[in-house]
Amino acid sequence: MGKVTSKEIAKLAGVSVSAVSIVLNNKPGVSDSTRKRILHILSENGIFPKTANLIDNVRGVIRFCKVVKHGGIINDRHNVFISDYIDGVVEESKSNECVVEFATYNVGNIAEVVANIKPAKGLLGCVILSTELSRNDIALFSTLDVPCIFLDAFYEFYPASFSTMDNFGMVYEIVRYLKECGHRRIGMLNAIGCSNFSQRRAAFGLAMEDLELPYDIAGIYTIRSTHSGSYEDMARILIDIDRRLLPSALFACNDMVAIGAMRAFQEAGISIPDDISIVGFDDLPASAVVSPPLTSMFVPKYEIGQSAVRLLLNRLDCGACRSTSQKYVIGGSLVERSSVKKLS
Repeated sequence: MGKVTSKEIAKLAGVSVSAVSIVLNNKPGVSDSTRKRILHILSENGIFPKTANLIDNVRGVIRFCKVVKHGGIINDRHNVFISDYIDGVVEESKSNECVVEFATYNVGNIAEVVANIKPAKGLLGCVILSTELSRNDIALFSTLDVPCIFLDAFYEFYPASFSTMDNFGMVYEIVRYLKECGHRRIGMLNAIGCSNFSQRRAAFGLAMEDLELPYDIAGIYTIRSTHSGSYEDMARILIDIDRRLLPSALFACNDMVAIGAMRAFQEAGISIPDDISIVGFDDLPASAVVSPPLTSMFVPKYEIGQSAVRLLLNRLDCGACRSTSQKYVIGGSLVERSSVKKLS
């Protein structure tokens, strides 16, 4: 959360210092695309644009907090994914006469983030990008007087409010699709480090059972969630495994895991999809350009961002709702490409 000068921000954004000043002071005079680019760079450096001059003209301020705990999931490869969340938050805020300020925290100790969030003039609440946060991390925010909505995370039994994807329903659709393509021996590329992965792992087992497919724990391969990590881990697994025991299809807990593993399979002489089929999750832009293009589950990130703001404003409007937890989950859609072989 180190500070940089306006001149340095201007250089990074490819704009004038005056353009940075306009954005910092929330004044008109730059295009929406330029403002978004400058705001992103400011947020990466923990700098908030001034909102005081807007408070009298709007309902209030919503702070979007991007929390990077370990960087295994929230990293440069997911910036496009995160920007869709931000767009949903910003547009829904605007439609409700609110402004959004941004903060980025690159810290392993979440208590430092909590200590940084304090009540301020006009601050209605925070939308916390919680992808890498554990249940214990989220519990730390309960001490705040500032209402918080947790985005891109879900803990079923914890009394907090979440806006995220329907992991259980979406994984079920993936497994059902693979079954319809003729696959019965279906495995999973699993990872750890976030609630989404835990939910997808649980959902996979339930889907296999409900669809009456044989479930073999030996077909669950736990590898790292980064592109390089998943490639290296899968390559090591392939050295030791009897390839005749590989499933005919694999569900990967996200696209980075899938793409890294695909590289390992291909270097080991295992063809996709002729020898093994793979389905990812997230539908990152890279999924469309890998070879073969990866079938993946699209996540409605814009709508999830919108729902986080609606949830926050609803809690503020409904006094009785402030002390209750509310959880919004939104389903996605499967994007079929060329990484799955139809056996029947």
